[in-house]
Amino acid sequence: MLKFINRKIAFQWMLLLGLLTLSVYVVITQAQLSNEQGTVFLYKNFAHFFSQYEFFGKGIIIAVLLLQVVLLQYYFTKNEFTAKNSLLPACFYLSILLLTKSLITISPSFFTLLFLLITISINYATSSAKLKINAFWIGILIALGTCFDLSSFILLILVMATLIINQFFKIKEIGILLFGVALVYFYFFSYFFFTNSYCDWILEFQQIKILGILDGEILTRTSILISLIVLGVIYMYFIIRTRLINESKVVTQRKKVVTFNTCAILMLACLFISNSAYPYILGYLSVPISIYLAILAQEKNPLFINEIITILTLFLLWL
Repeated sequence: MLKFINRKIAFQWMLLLGLLTLSVYVVITQAQLSNEQGTVFLYKNFAHFFSQYEFFGKGIIIAVLLLQVVLLQYYFTKNEFTAKNSLLPACFYLSILLLTKSLITISPSFFTLLFLLITISINYATSSAKLKINAFWIGILIALGTCFDLSSFILLILVMATLIINQFFKIKEIGILLFGVALVYFYFFSYFFFTNSYCDWILEFQQIKILGILDGEILTRTSILISLIVLGVIYMYFIIRTRLINESKVVTQRKKVVTFNTCAILMLACLFISNSAYPYILGYLSVPISIYLAILAQEKNPLFINEIITILTLFLLWL
């Protein structure tokens, strides 16, 4: 079935439109925000706005979802992870969001995925002057992302790693990147300071909690622990298998794969610093898993191994 879908771009369009329609329907009829306790102030402000203007709030969520799908497809196509065009990344992404109920309970990770996709879609292979401008705006975007979800700080490490891996690394670019982050926080601090509410702003950061993955029943239910262990093994298989597939390709393509694998590894760190609980926390892995599944779907394999792994991965995410 997976081979058939992979060969038929028209069927992929039908599948994508169906999943997108279902996703929008789920958002309109069921979407709600997760508990805002321990979250950052911009997420709290959005939660307050959502409670007052639910219709417009759901419109923003749908707009973010559409932008995520477009950016995911753009990133996949730009990096030429497969020889032919494919809509499977978007199809897998929407499927994972639905299976993990990430569109029913909107957690901070939903916004982190947007900033992640923007960050990795930026062109780093450009002139020195353009790279400096990009670094500045990326710093601003990452800082805004951390105001929705503290886990977005991982994106700062991701950008630095990207610059180093692709040999674009210069001290000036890193400095400009950090300056963009500092500028946003300086702006917010100035605003709260002049409105005489900076103490409340600082207190919000003191109330932030991490290791949300340990909340709930994750430590008491053996089935959840086993599924997470198996999912972790499959995730490492994705990283190793993708590296082996691209080992014989040109240096530029190998660097793209190494950069993406680094991104996938760093997103694992979000599981341990986020305040989101299981299963919503698995949303952080939806972008890497979607791309890995789309890459492996192109590969010929005996005994339907890729099909089995795909079904098993989606099943474990659904549990």
